[in-house]
Amino acid sequence: MGDEILSERKLKILYSAVEDYIQYANPITSGSVHDKYISNISPATLRNELSALEAMGYLKQLHTSSGRIPTSKAYRLYVNQLMGNTKFNKKTLETVRGMLTQRTAYLSDILQAVAGAVSQTTNYPTVVVLNGYDNLPVESIKIIPLINLSALLLIGTTNGIVNGQFELSNGITEENCIDASNFLTKKFAGKTIQFMRENIKQELLNMSDEIDGFKQLFNNLINCLTDMITRRENVVRVGETKLLNNPEYADLSDAKKVFDIINDDGEINQVLNENSDSEISFTIGKENNSEELKNCSVVKANYKIKGKNIASIGVIGPERMNYSNVASALKVIVSELDKLNYLTNDSDDKEDNKNKN
Repeated sequence: MGDEILSERKLKILYSAVEDYIQYANPITSGSVHDKYISNISPATLRNELSALEAMGYLKQLHTSSGRIPTSKAYRLYVNQLMGNTKFNKKTLETVRGMLTQRTAYLSDILQAVAGAVSQTTNYPTVVVLNGYDNLPVESIKIIPLINLSALLLIGTTNGIVNGQFELSNGITEENCIDASNFLTKKFAGKTIQFMRENIKQELLNMSDEIDGFKQLFNNLINCLTDMITRRENVVRVGETKLLNNPEYADLSDAKKVFDIINDDGEINQVLNENSDSEISFTIGKENNSEELKNCSVVKANYKIKGKNIASIGVIGPERMNYSNVASALKVIVSELDKLNYLTNDSDDKEDNKNKN
């Protein structure tokens, strides 16, 4: 049947049914709805309403003698209309802040903290995909010489430090590396890593021979930047086994299908980058393109800087997911990342920082 307009009573009953099933995972009966939620409507009337909702495709019976459970259609209506605006839960906020403040400056560690905070808060598997380094704005550049004629490249960005390694030519000194670091920071601070890679060759052409060693060093550095930009997406996974806490995955073969998707870089990157324009997006059951996720839901958030999608954060679980709690956790994490991004900008207005407090 099409998208019928449900009466206020049917909406209230459906909301109660979805909330109860999310919390307890027990099929819904007229008695349970009457006793827990809507005592001013008789059980007989509730039975008729539940039958009507089943006929409309919002509920289904697993067995003829059992109660009913929500369908994907019911969860979609719940998310779109019944769940309402998710608010920041104080406990969620404290958990997220606590884990993020323990982070190091390295972006890989920040991503690990993000995934850990969301998974701990929601009790579902969480995956974070960094969508490449090319759009990250540069704050500082350091070239640190190592043994065996190699150097560590540390690029400080508004979201943490990314690193690479490249070879040094004979005769490149530590002083050369310091001079090159200062030169690059001056030229490219505020620009993206992609911009730096595309324009560094022109800087080489403009460079005078008196800047000793720069040209040899920069040629190798360009290759390092290219590797950093084109490397496979950085994927962090936390809490995969939490899937097994849900009765939907009592059969381990069902859980394995989801595990395989989560642990395949290409597959999970595709999952998290579908419908990626929304702040928070919900993909429920058969809405998933992947056959292995047809009985799952995926809730996703995007973290953006200057309109560019830097990272995608996804929570994966059964259709019987606590959507409100998951959406709240993702909104908190994006909000807190925005604050940390601001706080890493040491040169920017302290007055604005004061106003935020």
